[in-house]
Amino acid sequence: MSRARAAIQADLAADAKRQTAGLSYMGVYRASPLERISMIKHGISASDAKRVIAELAIGQGAGLKALNLSQATVNKKAKQDQTLSPGESERVIGFVKLVGQLAAIVQESGNPEGFDAAAWMSRWLNDPVPALGGARPIDLMDTMEGQALVSTTLGQLQSGAYA
Repeated sequence: MSRARAAIQADLAADAKRQTAGLSYMGVYRASPLERISMIKHGISASDAKRVIAELAIGQGAGLKALNLSQATVNKKAKQDQTLSPGESERVIGFVKLVGQLAAIVQESGNPEGFDAAAWMSRWLNDPVPALGGARPIDLMDTMEGQALVSTTLGQLQSGAYA
């Protein structure tokens, strides 16, 4: 590999680390689609993925399983300070964006003081939702289409529509 190519790859890796260093629910939700696409393409760090999933009260194993991520692979990548693949990163970013969406809904709808979006989301994810045909939202997290459906359902909660 040429020196120039190695330097470019090192710059890209450093960029990816900077972009994911502050991975947060609201940060991901409020990021532009192009910013989220960049995060996905560069891969988010496995350590960040573990941290944001661990913040939910569903348990890290259940969270990783819901996103169709191997716990052993994520743990290994985290230990080696590696990033997730773009496909893995996309599912995590989508999941994080949903929690951010909920936090934004609460901020826009009233008094967010004392509201824990991650705790509420953890409970809601495991309950059957009539608007989802009785499916549990957590069972839809492994595909982008499922995450989009859950996002629409969260939006309906804000508007008071059937959810």
